[in-house]
Amino acid sequence: MSLKLNADKVPYVDLGGGIHIELDLSEYDDDKLCVEKAREELRETPEIVEASLKQLRELLKDEKDLNVPIDDDKFLKRILRPTKYYAESAFEMIKGFYKTKANKNFILDDLSANAIKVALEEKVIQVFPKRDQHGRRIIYMEMGSKWNSSKVPFPELIRASHGLLTILLLEPRTQLHGFVFVTNFDRLSLAHMGQFGPKFAKITLDYGQKYAPIRVKAINIVNNAKLFNVMFKVFKPFLGQKWGKRIHFHSSDMASLHKHIDASCLPTKLGGTMEWPEYDGKVLVEFAEHYQWYFDEMNSYGYKGDQK
Repeated sequence: MSLKLNADKVPYVDLGGGIHIELDLSEYDDDKLCVEKAREELRETPEIVEASLKQLRELLKDEKDLNVPIDDDKFLKRILRPTKYYAESAFEMIKGFYKTKANKNFILDDLSANAIKVALEEKVIQVFPKRDQHGRRIIYMEMGSKWNSSKVPFPELIRASHGLLTILLLEPRTQLHGFVFVTNFDRLSLAHMGQFGPKFAKITLDYGQKYAPIRVKAINIVNNAKLFNVMFKVFKPFLGQKWGKRIHFHSSDMASLHKHIDASCLPTKLGGTMEWPEYDGKVLVEFAEHYQWYFDEMNSYGYKGDQK
């Protein structure tokens, strides 16, 4: 496994056997299936896009203390797509995101490749090389036996998730198709349980459900045992209706998982048929370092007094 650059100097992780992890930064306006999906699911038509961009710019101009690139269509579309081009909803999402960032009691401030380095090296969060059958990016999280919570406390695991998703959201197709998560809770321990405080759990779910500009299409829980059920009670009161319907519990039944994510998109450890070498977290760190410029750009936006 190694990090390489393609002909356009875009970095990609070479997993061997022709399997890569690489961003697709191209627009999908020449892909009929994507254009139709965007129209049906996001109301994305030229007329609505133009009107929504105009309305969102006007709303942001009146938010005098907030510094964001209001003339950058790509930036604004990343917010408008998950809100289905309703400008008022996008405006509330932007305000909520940057107010959360300004509080500095979560994981949105001072984002950098170095800040998420340990979590990536420990491989507690990964992105799989193949999208699922619906075009969605697959995010895998280790929150059981392979999670050393003394090295990567829960807030840092969430910070790493935010950092990795921030990079992946540069892809227009990921903005459209969204993400599915697979979280492994095998041999969850009491030490792990001590990581899940109600206050941080609430902030995390409020961020994910209300303010994160991402389309979370499913959260798949595998190897969940009795101790997991105790831990889940901490999070359950803060789950909204949408996410509540999108959480699927599979225990050790990988055939159940495959009803949601095709086996051809998953590695053998999840009962899948796609094989690639053991993940090297250090290479994913190198991949993230190539997008430090984007972290710096994102850090520069926010409410007055908060920007870096």
